[in-house]
Formats: sequence, C-alpha cells, structure tokens
Amino acid sequence: MWLDLAMSAMTESCKSKFSLDSLLNEMPVSKGSFYWHFENRAEFLSALVEYWGRHDTQLPADALDKLSQPVSAEDKLWKLMCMVYELRHTRHDLLIRSLTLEFPELHKAVARVDQIRYQTVRDLFAEMGFEDNVLDMRTLAFITTTSLDRLMLVDIPDGAYKRQLKLRHAFFIHP
Repeated sequence: MWLDLAMSAMTESCKSKFSLDSLLNEMPVSKGSFYWHFENRAEFLSALVEYWGRHDTQLPADALDKLSQPVSAEDKLWKLMCMVYELRHTRHDLLIRSLTLEFPELHKAVARVDQIRYQTVRDLFAEMGFEDNVLDMRTLAFITTTSLDRLMLVDIPDGAYKRQLKLRHAFFIHP
C-alpha cells in the first residue's frame, strides 16, 4: 500500500529530482511512517523499483503463463497488449527510468525488469516463427512502442486507441 501510494504520488507530481520531503507533502503519511517502513532513502527506492517490476512486469508475465487453455502466441500477445493498456502497466516507466539517472545504483534492478520484459515478448515472437534479427527487431519495437506510446502528449480517445491497438497487433504478428 505504501509503495503504491508513493508510486502514484511520484508519477502524478512529475518532479525531475527525488525529494523525500516533497514526496511526503503529496501523500497522506508522516515522515515517521516512512521510517517505520524503510530504513532510509536507498531502501525505499530499491523497494519501489522491486514493486514496479513485480506489479508492472511480473504480474502480466505470470498471467500469460496461467492461461487455462492452450492459447496461440498471437492471442497471448493480444492479451498482453490489452493487460498493459487496461491496467496501465507502463504508466510508471518514465518515473523509474528517470530515477536511474539520479540514482545509478537502481540501474541493475531496472535492467533485470527489462530483461524479463524482453524475454517474455521475445519468446512469444519466437513461438510465432520469427528468427534472428527480425525476432530481435520485433521484440525491441514492441517493447518500445508499448512502453512509450501512452507517454506521448497526444490526446487519443479511448475508442480510437483500442482500434490502434488492434492495428498494432496485426502489424506485429504478420511477417
């Protein structure tokens, strides 16, 4: 709960530098509460990145693995795209990546999350029959567009975005 509140407050405030005091000003908690949950700023930031990785990457990947019936890789990719869109699983990506610029010690943890994302998507494209450079290009293009498209300052109505999502899916699954 604490990490979810903090992640939302930090994403909403869009501050370019991390400040514990400004974070606490945006949350309905005290500084004492912070130190009850976290020993220091480094522990908090590490926990925040771990939470992001679990919530925004591991949960969708696990959901694909737990599909009850055999599902094609194409359908799994569609389900992944819908999960990411509907649950807004990339809304914290810019925040987390900007924290790595200020706190380089977070880089390895973020790289591990990126590797999970990369491998999950790469496995789906490989199952569809893509190989070598085409496999890697599709994987990287998919992850990049999925992570960054909702960060663009373009107002796309929900219905239009869903149509774009279907077109993007068709684009990625066809050779």
